[in-house]
Amino acid sequence: MKSSTLVKTQTGFKKNIGSVGLPAKKELRKAIPPDYRREIVLADGTRLMVRPITCRDKKAFMRFHSQLSAQTRFLRYHYLKSEITEEDLKCFCDLDYVNSIALVVTKIQEKNADIIALGQFIRVPPDHTAEIALVVEDSMQGKGIGTQLLRHLAILARQQGIHHFVGEVLRNNGKMLSVFNKCDPGLEYEVDSPSTCNIITSVDQIINGY
Repeated sequence: MKSSTLVKTQTGFKKNIGSVGLPAKKELRKAIPPDYRREIVLADGTRLMVRPITCRDKKAFMRFHSQLSAQTRFLRYHYLKSEITEEDLKCFCDLDYVNSIALVVTKIQEKNADIIALGQFIRVPPDHTAEIALVVEDSMQGKGIGTQLLRHLAILARQQGIHHFVGEVLRNNGKMLSVFNKCDPGLEYEVDSPSTCNIITSVDQIINGY
């Protein structure tokens, strides 16, 4: 990673990510279809499904959150988030899929399967940039799910005219920093505080360098 000066955005992304209400350019940006499905295969041969989260996933999302360890919740939200509120459900599950997109990973064989991982980005000024966040269930971490999920998010972001992902990551979140650095060896970052850093990564590099 290399250090760079970044413009800090004002979305409060580490605590909450939802719609920013930016107008979509219909001739360029079309919402991804709700039946979007992609299969991923882990190194051990496990097959999983990547799909958009929907309003029907609210109970599954609450179960997913409840199963995350205290440490994983802290690394994701930067504070120990214990409960999911109605506003959280709206921000994570009711999206426009143009300016804000979230994908979940589930088991491929099971109907109404539990969520294993979730990744989301939200467009922020300037218009070709989006803030990104990922979280993977504790028992499934270290299997390459975050890396593959990030690539699928990058593919959809590129279709929406987004060129860079930015995010605020705890400096001791080595697993997440490793995911970003693996996908983009040219990852730029700026130390934001004794505990956090801002990162910026190229969407094209994530897609082509995977």
